[in-house]
Amino acid sequence: MIAAPKKSATKAERRRHTILESAERFFALHGFNATRLEDVAEDAGLTRPALFYHFPDKQALYQATLANAFGSLASKLEQALKSGGSIVERFEKATELLVEEVTQRPSLGRLIMRYVADAGEHQELSLHPESHQLIQTAWVLFKQGCDSGELKPMHEHPFHTASVVIGSTVFYTSAITKLIPSGNFDPLSAEHIAAQKQETLQIVRFLLGISPATA
Repeated sequence: MIAAPKKSATKAERRRHTILESAERFFALHGFNATRLEDVAEDAGLTRPALFYHFPDKQALYQATLANAFGSLASKLEQALKSGGSIVERFEKATELLVEEVTQRPSLGRLIMRYVADAGEHQELSLHPESHQLIQTAWVLFKQGCDSGELKPMHEHPFHTASVVIGSTVFYTSAITKLIPSGNFDPLSAEHIAAQKQETLQIVRFLLGISPATA
C-alpha cells in the first residue's frame, strides 16, 4: 500500500497522492496502453480535467507512478547496502527488505511485469530515474566483498544474483497463484512470506558464495 501523505500535506498533495494510488492499481492490472485516464480519474473521485491539472498526459502519470512506487524502495535498498555491518550482513538485509516490500505491496511486482511487457513500445520510460545509483552502490559493495574474500560468487557479475532474487520474488507475489492455482495456498500469509524470505536468503548465500560461518 502507498504510504499515506503527511498530516501537514496540502490539499493538492493529498489529491496527487490519491491519483497515484489509483493509477498504480490500474497500471499494475492493465499496463500502460490499456489504462484509461478516465478510469483513473473516476477511481480517484476526480474529473478528467482535475487529473490533468496534476499530470498533463498519461505518460507523465505513468512515469510519476513508477517513480512513486519504486523510489522509496530503491532508497531503502540503498540505505540497507550502506548501513553498518559486514558486507554479507548488508546484502542479506537488502534481500530481506526486498522480499518484505514486494510482499507487503503486491502491486510492485505487477508493475514490474507490466513495465517489462510495455518496455519495447515505451523505451523512453524508466522504472526509476535514480536506479543507476542503487546499481552502482551494489556493484561497489560486491567488488569489495570479492576482494576481501567475504564473497566468492558463482558469477563475476552481481546481476546474476539480482535477477534470481527479483525474478523469484516478483513471480511469487504476482504469478504463482495464477499459474499454479491452489485454494489453500496464500502466498502473502505471514507463514509463507517468512518461508519465501528464508529461501531467498539461502539462494543469495549460495550464489554469492557466502559460507555458513559468515552468514
